[in-house]
Formats: sequence, structure tokens, C-alpha cells
Amino acid sequence: MPVTELPFKPMINFITEQLNNFAKKQGDKPSINLVIPLHNLSLLAFLKGQSAAQSPIYPAIYWQDKEQQQSIACLGQIEKRENIPQPTAQACYFGGLAFQQQGEQWPDFPAICFIRPALEFKQNKQTLTLTCHFNGLHSIAETQALVKRLQKPQALTAINNKITARKDSPNQQQWADLVDLAIEYKALLPKVVLSRQTELLCQKPVNHLDLLAQWQLANPNSFHFSVQFSEKHAFISCSPERLFSREKNQLSTEALAGTVNRGRNAREDALLLQSLLTDKKIDRENYLVQEFIISNLKRLKAQVSCEDAHVMQLQNVQHLCVPINAILNPHTSDAELLYKLHPTPAVGGSPKLPALQFINDKEPYLRGWYAGAVGYLRDTKSDFSVAIRSALIADNRIKLFAGAGIVTGSIASQEWQELDNKIHTVLDILSA
Repeated sequence: MPVTELPFKPMINFITEQLNNFAKKQGDKPSINLVIPLHNLSLLAFLKGQSAAQSPIYPAIYWQDKEQQQSIACLGQIEKRENIPQPTAQACYFGGLAFQQQGEQWPDFPAICFIRPALEFKQNKQTLTLTCHFNGLHSIAETQALVKRLQKPQALTAINNKITARKDSPNQQQWADLVDLAIEYKALLPKVVLSRQTELLCQKPVNHLDLLAQWQLANPNSFHFSVQFSEKHAFISCSPERLFSREKNQLSTEALAGTVNRGRNAREDALLLQSLLTDKKIDRENYLVQEFIISNLKRLKAQVSCEDAHVMQLQNVQHLCVPINAILNPHTSDAELLYKLHPTPAVGGSPKLPALQFINDKEPYLRGWYAGAVGYLRDTKSDFSVAIRSALIADNRIKLFAGAGIVTGSIASQEWQELDNKIHTVLDILSA
């Protein structure tokens, strides 16, 4: 099959031609996907072009994995599920789960939401393909109508904005009271992850794709995603944490817990790194996460092994990370993995249910999809990020989220500083 030629208009004509040829062979409502090879395209710039259209296509989803093996842009949907699907054959679903599935949720973001996209652009190193998804119900005519609405990419630009107001929830005094209360509960609650929402009001509307592109440059070795189900809200993340990745019955996950900031010079940085590997409080915090993941995988009859701890360094903070691998029982579903592993003590606490109850009762804001699980499901492969280092954007308002694990020995003022360190990158981008 020939490869398209740039510029953009010939690409649209080529896609339309391929769909016409496909319709002659498969009829108007195919039950198999059409895969079309294309020339390289910046997918974030492409999505920015769509978001600026008079009639944008939703849902609009961007996903890049932690290893930067693939970037994906999805537009439109042929199916929407508010449960965890079990993909078969060529089906693929993108979406996620809220931090807690019970109770009130964010507008636009149900407790569970997965979509099978109409158009899936996938960039693997030097190759770009467009998969047009079909399920026997969605017509080629509907897909062609979406293709006609596609706009050319728009250049990603530096954020030129100003923060005019900031509100922390909880504020610093409320945070100190919450930390003290959590430590009082230590007999019932060895660890609870408390979090903060920082709401920023900006002078001008914030383009979430420009912000994500710059965040991506600052912390490349992270998951990068944007989820937009309507024009009202975009949820973006630059998360260092993997919930799990499954390839057939091979699973990889990690215990990512324990944080210190980066040093002002190489010597200080190395000393802080060493403290992550030797600090007893941090070791205890990480061990609770390891124990939770291993015991839940063993309940699913998996064979589990751990690698040696290492330090993951980001722009403003560094984390203690213990990789965990497993061979799954062949009958284990992604839904079982999600329900067993999410939320881990890295974002909730230990034991799980008392920690979630404490968060539900005491935190003064709604977590929604912050610290939830976001990713995709295919028959042979699935990959999920823990949605930390994230932001919910609506026009000129940004809500930033950060959490800290509270265990015996935690000091409220130090944990508050850790929250500031975790949102520092975005604040720097906005005020540059």
C-alpha cells in the first residue's frame, strides 16, 4: 500500500480513498478494522489543531507510554463503556477509573469510562498508522464524516500566561491538622496518603496541549496523557508511576513510594539519592506498597518476583522504586488486575479500606480521576498509569494535585514542602 504524501490535504484525500476501497470489499458496516500507513505527524500538534476547530471531535485522547515506545491520539468513539471491557480480536479501549468508584465524581468523568475510538493514530518510532475501528455497527460513512472534519496540525507554543490567584485545599493549617490526625490513627492506619488540590486562576485560557508538551520536555521518562470527553474539561498528566503493564501473561509493575527533592548541585543530589536508599521511614513506606502488590498478585495465582530498588530522578523530585514482575494465570482478566491493584498504598494507604475511608471522610476536596488509573486495554496488551502529577483544566482555571504518604515520623511542614516540589514543574511552566 502506498504511503501518503504531505501536506495535510493529500493525507485526508488518501484516507478517504482507502475507506472507499475498504467499503467495496467489506460493505458499509465492517466488523474488522482498517489500518492505513501515514507519514510522521506530531500527534500533540495534530490534536491542538483539532481542539481549535469550529466543531472539535470528542472524545480526544492522547497517550504516550513511559518508555516512549509509542504515542497515540484518539478521536471520536464507536463505543463507550462505563465498566471495564474485556477486549477481543482487534478491539482496543482507552480510558480509566476514578480514584474511588463510589460517591460523587467530577463532571464529564464517570467513576469508570472506556471508549473504543473511531480514529486511532499511532506513532511507533518512525512509523505512523491510522486505525479506523469498526465493530459491525459503526458505518464507513460515519468515519468518513469524521475524517472530513479533521484540521491541519497547529504549532505547539510556549505558555505565555500569568497566575492571578491560588487556593490550596486543604490550606497549610488544615494540612498540619490532617497529618497529626493520621499519625494518631497509626495503630489502625500504618500509612495514609493525604493530598492537596491547588487551584490556579490564570490571566488567559490555558491550552492543555501546550502545557502537556512542555511538561513532557521537562520529565520525558514518564507517562504523558490527555483525556477530554467534552470541550469543558481536559485532564492531563505527566506521571512517573505505572500501575501495571501486561503483555499476554507477563506483567510488570512497581512500588513507587518515598520521595526527596533534587539537590542544588551534583554532590547534594547524590546525598539525597543515597538517603532514599537508606532512610528507614522511606523504606517502611515503600515496603507497604510492595507487600500490597505482591499479596494481591498472589491472590490471582501469579508467580511474583522483585528486582533491586533504584532511584527514579525527575526534574524536581526523586523517588524510591522497586520493579515487580509476574507471570499471570492465563485466565486473569485486566478487570481483575485493576480491581486488585488499584488504588495501591502509594496513592491510598494501608490497609486499603481504612485508608480510603479516612481520605473520603477527611480530605476537603473531590479527587475524581486524580490518583486514578488511566490507560488502554487490548487483547494481548494493556498498560495503565497511576494518574498522579496531574491537572484538570477548564478555560483559565487549573487544578493541580499532589499527595504525600503519611507514616509514623512524618512532619507536616516537610510533607507540605514535598507537595510544593511535586507541582513546581507546572508552576515554572506557567510563570516562565
